[in-house]
Amino acid sequence: MLYRAIFTVLISLLCFSTTARTGELVYPNPDIAPAEVIAIQLNGLQYNDSPKTDAGIRQTWAFAHPRNRAMTGPLPRFASMLKGPGYDMMLNHASHHIVPANSGDGWQQFDVFMEAGNGKVMQFAWIVEKVTEGRFKDCWMTVAVSAPRLAGQGS
Repeated sequence: MLYRAIFTVLISLLCFSTTARTGELVYPNPDIAPAEVIAIQLNGLQYNDSPKTDAGIRQTWAFAHPRNRAMTGPLPRFASMLKGPGYDMMLNHASHHIVPANSGDGWQQFDVFMEAGNGKVMQFAWIVEKVTEGRFKDCWMTVAVSAPRLAGQGS
């Protein structure tokens, strides 16, 4: 079962990496699986300024859960948070790896390992939840991302 989950994440990364680079925003819909949500966001952040400045931040914001938006938004405030200390290494990072961690009724947690531009590997707990009402009903969206923890040294 773990191998199947890892395979799903890898396929998701391949499918959505091209979209992130072409500049077409992907919007939440119920057909996008939890790991795919994170892959879409991470690919956007990895190529943040392609095809235009902060396109990746806008892509990440598109999948921020309404409760997350209420705490971190509006978009300009969210962008400032990502560009500030602690999360700035997400922007234009070298690589990332998504690993399923925990799940419950309507939520899933993934461990995200990200190699920053400086070669440090950081770990984040990334939690997505299925929206239960409103415009994004039945869509998986990000409710929380932990502060980064040093996980090692990359290539």
